[in-house]
Amino acid sequence: MLEPAPEFDTPARRNLPPAQKTLLIALLFGYPALSILMNLGSSADSSNLSSRINQVYLPSLTVQLLILAVILLVLWRTRAALSDIGLSRDDITWSNALSGVIFFVGAWTVIIVLRSAIQRSGYVPEKDFLYLLPRSVAEKIFWVVLSLGAAFSEEITFRGFIISRFRILTGRDWHGALLSSLVFGLGHLYQGPAGVILTFTYGIMFAGLYLARRSIFPCIVAHFLQDALILLAISA
Repeated sequence: MLEPAPEFDTPARRNLPPAQKTLLIALLFGYPALSILMNLGSSADSSNLSSRINQVYLPSLTVQLLILAVILLVLWRTRAALSDIGLSRDDITWSNALSGVIFFVGAWTVIIVLRSAIQRSGYVPEKDFLYLLPRSVAEKIFWVVLSLGAAFSEEITFRGFIISRFRILTGRDWHGALLSSLVFGLGHLYQGPAGVILTFTYGIMFAGLYLARRSIFPCIVAHFLQDALILLAISA
C-alpha cells in the first residue's frame, strides 16, 4: 500500500519576492519564445546534422542545466527552501518512486490512445522529430543523461516552481497547472503540432501527479522513464 502523500512545506501566503516574479514571467514567456526561435532555425531532417550529440543533445542539456541553475539560485537568494516547491529529502521515498512508475504506465497508455487517434487522421506524430532520436551507442548513452537532466530541470521548472509560485500568488493550483502545461507544450514545438498537444496533455497529467503526491519526485521518476524508454521503442 502506498504511503499517504505528505503536505507541502509551503510558506505563508504572501507576495512573491521580485526575483521570483521576474523569473516566473521569464519562464512563462521566454521558454516558448526560445522554442519558437530554435524551431525556426531547424528543419525536420538530418541533412545538416553531422552530430546529434554536439548539435542537439549537448546544447539541450546545457540549456536545461542553465535554467535549473537559475531557479535554484533565485530560490536560494530569496531564502526559499526546496521543500517549498515539493522537493526535500523526505520526498525521496520508495512510495513516491512507485507512484512515479505507476503514473508512467497509466500516462503512457493515455498518450498511446491519443497518439493513435491522431494517427488515424493520416498524420504521424513522430515524423517531425524522428531525425533527433539516437542511433549509435554513444548517442543512446548521452540520451539517457539528457533524459535525466530534462526530468530534473523540467519538473522543477514547470511543476515545482511555476505551480507553487502561482499558488502563493492566487491561493489556487489550477492557474499554475494550466499555464505551466501550456508553456511545457509550447516548449516542444520541434515535435510539431501533434507533439505540442501530446506534451500539453502530459503536462496536465504531471501537474495532477504533483498535486496529488505533494512532491515533484514522482514526477521526476515518471519523466525520466518517459524519455529514456524511448530507446526501447526505437530498438524494437
